[in-house]
Amino acid sequence: MLLLPGAAAGRGGSDYSKLRGIIRTQKDQVQALENEVAHFQTRLHRIEDGHRLELARLKKEVEYHKRLRQGADQRSYELEDRLARVQREAAAAHHTSHDEEKDSLIVQSQLLVSKNSELTYKLKTMEAQVSQLEELKAALESELNQAYCERDELAAELEHILSRQHQHHSRDPDADGEDGFDEAAAASGAEGETGGGEEQ
Repeated sequence: MLLLPGAAAGRGGSDYSKLRGIIRTQKDQVQALENEVAHFQTRLHRIEDGHRLELARLKKEVEYHKRLRQGADQRSYELEDRLARVQREAAAAHHTSHDEEKDSLIVQSQLLVSKNSELTYKLKTMEAQVSQLEELKAALESELNQAYCERDELAAELEHILSRQHQHHSRDPDADGEDGFDEAAAASGAEGETGGGEEQ
């Protein structure tokens, strides 16, 4: 069917308006995604700074507890050696004072063993906290990478639409003939219907 020039122009104008609407929507989506990426980057930087401080604090505390445990172990060995010496002296002299000192050393040794167990438990707990912080950081980096991928996809789609719009406007309807104009109008109409479905 032959379209009148006025009707074809009206249809082309409507398709062009739809195409502009699609482009505006795509630009808004790209801008929103870029804002979200910036938000994720800011959030990730804050979390990374917090993680670095927390990891540094935990590492210092871990080293501190390691030194305490080493000191407790050393003290325990010294007390055990002293206890063995006192036991030998007690067996030789059978003095009551030696027996009292032996009992005191036994109590001190037991306390040090208990303290050493407590420090070991705290050390394992802190190592678990460090592992959890590393997992959280990895999860946030994964979310940020996903946001980057979505932004790149939308940017590529927008570039494709802009390229097709440029090609559409660069064509000469008089040179192409009616068939060329109808094909361009049909392509614009298909894009307009697709854009309208996305906007709904």
